[in-house]
Amino acid sequence: MTRPAPDDSTDLTVPENAEEERTSDVLAHFRANLPPDSVSLGDLIQALGDRSLGTILLAVALPTIAPVPLGVSCLFDLPILLYTAQLAFGTRGARLPEWLLRRSVSRSMAAKTLDVAMPRLIGIEKMLKPRHHRLATIDRERWFGLLLFILTLTCIVPLPLTGWLPGFALVLIALGLIERDGAAIGVGLGLTVAALVFFALVASGLSYAGHQLLAATG
Repeated sequence: MTRPAPDDSTDLTVPENAEEERTSDVLAHFRANLPPDSVSLGDLIQALGDRSLGTILLAVALPTIAPVPLGVSCLFDLPILLYTAQLAFGTRGARLPEWLLRRSVSRSMAAKTLDVAMPRLIGIEKMLKPRHHRLATIDRERWFGLLLFILTLTCIVPLPLTGWLPGFALVLIALGLIERDGAAIGVGLGLTVAALVFFALVASGLSYAGHQLLAATG
């Protein structure tokens, strides 16, 4: 007895144009299924799926591109500073301590943060694709960790107009690392230089103004 010919109507192959799930897709799913009471940093990192440099950096840098309340920004200031400090000292497989991963904000505040950050994140993602491999693997360099640490300091120092640009640079670098897009990382490094120069100008300007004020009142 001969076997019936296989049915060619059922195609089990993956379509060539099938899109790989992107970071924004993961975050959208996380947004739709937030924990009922509070949302911790550990919840966000776990949702992103791994503990690579790009995903952790993105998790702690997200509030920097959204005008979020002070409670949310403070939640992420210490973790991002501690994490980039480990990178600056050349720590491989850097990770955050459990007590930091347990820091949380209310569900409503986390939802608002994601709602503001997501459209900007999607806009950046549309321009990303794997390219320029040499820059895409720059996270192996120790000086890169030091640069991220310095950039982080400029994000959290409370000077006027100095936080958004370095925050955007951090998010762009993080997405570039995740997508292995060396061009995005290169642009992020360029923004880093611009942010550091702008920070220095603002800091020196305020210092000079303060000195002049003291001289005038003295």
